[in-house]
Amino acid sequence: MRIIFIVNSQIKNLKKTLKEIRREFSGFQISFAQTQYKKHAIEIATQAVQNEYNYIIAVGGDGTLNEVLNGMMYASVPVNTLPVLGMLQKGSANDFSRTAGNSNSVMDLKNRITKRSDKKIDIGKIKLNSGTETTKYFINICGLGLGPEAVLIKEKSPKILGSELSYFKSIIQGFMSYKKKGVVCTGDNWEWKGNLLQMAIGNGRYFGNSICICPDATIDDGLFHISLFGELTIIDYLKNLKKLKKGVKLDHDDAHYYISKEVTVENSGNQLCGIEADGEIMGNAPVTITVVPKAIHFLV
Repeated sequence: MRIIFIVNSQIKNLKKTLKEIRREFSGFQISFAQTQYKKHAIEIATQAVQNEYNYIIAVGGDGTLNEVLNGMMYASVPVNTLPVLGMLQKGSANDFSRTAGNSNSVMDLKNRITKRSDKKIDIGKIKLNSGTETTKYFINICGLGLGPEAVLIKEKSPKILGSELSYFKSIIQGFMSYKKKGVVCTGDNWEWKGNLLQMAIGNGRYFGNSICICPDATIDDGLFHISLFGELTIIDYLKNLKKLKKGVKLDHDDAHYYISKEVTVENSGNQLCGIEADGEIMGNAPVTITVVPKAIHFLV
């Protein structure tokens, strides 16, 4: 059994974490690869698949997990031969772990591997249609509208604020700077047109540091659960923040909830609608987002 740990070199307590992994996995055949730059985990994961590791463990947050997933999917091998993907949560938000039930315990991770506690789960495929066609993947949530604006703001925020305050500040600043984009959104049996504040296309349930935006989402049901907000204001957001964190659906004329295997988004105005997934900027609409059922084995 060969295991590679792809480690975000920016995580807190890096040396302590590596030491603990070495101690707990002393009886296993393990390797480490630390990221040196943004998107490096994509390259490492692709090589790890080609080197036929049995397990690939992302050590970091949702962004690290996203890069590792994309690297695995870009490898030139049949999907059913991919290694098992796992996560040791060490990031600032760890939103996917809230759905999947992962923890920051190295011992717990070892037990899951020993018990072969993995199952097939869905992922999302993003096909960008502007200019050259590009395909990217996500494991948690794909967001359009305000989400990408908040991601860009957070990337520039000082880390001393802490994760919860940093995410909240980024969302509030995003409300102040974001101009709602005119879009046409189409699903399996529905269509929505209007000025978009935010759409969350969920494989997982949480984003934005514990906001339960897609409360009905399940990672192995072959469906996206979509939350779409049109002309909501910052006042609406602040009034309903507690409900959103608890996974309560909003009773509002401009709050819409859908289920779909595929979603397409076209720009209807002069401004392009931005896209993020798992906290990573992906590009702009037009886009087609499709669920890939039971695509990978994931440690749960």
